[in-house]
Amino acid sequence: MDPNARYTSVQSPSTTEQIAEMRDVPYREAVGSLMYLALAIRPDIAYAIAVLSHFSANPGSAHWEAVKQVFKYLKGMKELWLTYGMFEGGERLLGYSNADGGMAEDCHAISGYVFLINGSAMTWSSKKQDIVSLSTTESEYVAAAHSAKEALC
Repeated sequence: MDPNARYTSVQSPSTTEQIAEMRDVPYREAVGSLMYLALAIRPDIAYAIAVLSHFSANPGSAHWEAVKQVFKYLKGMKELWLTYGMFEGGERLLGYSNADGGMAEDCHAISGYVFLINGSAMTWSSKKQDIVSLSTTESEYVAAAHSAKEALC
């Protein structure tokens, strides 16, 4: 996704002409297909799909263009895939977490994590936080707490 693009419900169709224009667009099917990929083998698109899935009920043309952009990204990256290998010195577990401090229109930050074993992604997540954070730092702490729970379980 374009990191500078902001997708909101204001971009959803509101007139009958706009609704008719988007009626035959397979938005839900496309997002569902991408969601399957994000869960199964492509953690790199998890954030984009988490954002775009919020507009499944009433997608606008800007949302549809963003979905097509994700498909173009996947087409350009089709030669890349997850691999499993060994680091020198044996197995190594690494975990990363982060939160989007931009705060969506509903004031919930999006947090995510990924855990790597021997340099390969084994588990990942990107989702909207349940609470409303008062600062970016608080959002980061919430993301770190969710990733710590995943590491322990």
